[in-house]
Amino acid sequence: MPEDNFSHEEKNKSMALVSSILFVAAFIILVYIFFTQFILNTSLPDLREGHKDEGYCQMVKLYLDTNGKEGWRDYRGIYYKDCLK
Repeated sequence: MPEDNFSHEEKNKSMALVSSILFVAAFIILVYIFFTQFILNTSLPDLREGHKDEGYCQMVKLYLDTNGKEGWRDYRGIYYKDCLK
């Protein structure tokens, strides 16, 4: 019976190493995408102009931009649905 250059155990170890490296690379890519899309991009989308509630929308945006120090809370619950582009 001819002997292989690598035993089955060595082949399994190398396959495990390759799959581990690919898993870590995929995880790093997903973390990068998460941070660039959700954490670093903290600016809110632009408001729709000419909206029937434009004044209300501007006051809610001011509230969000100033962390609640100025403007109004979204007490009508329409800001994200109706005010943003």
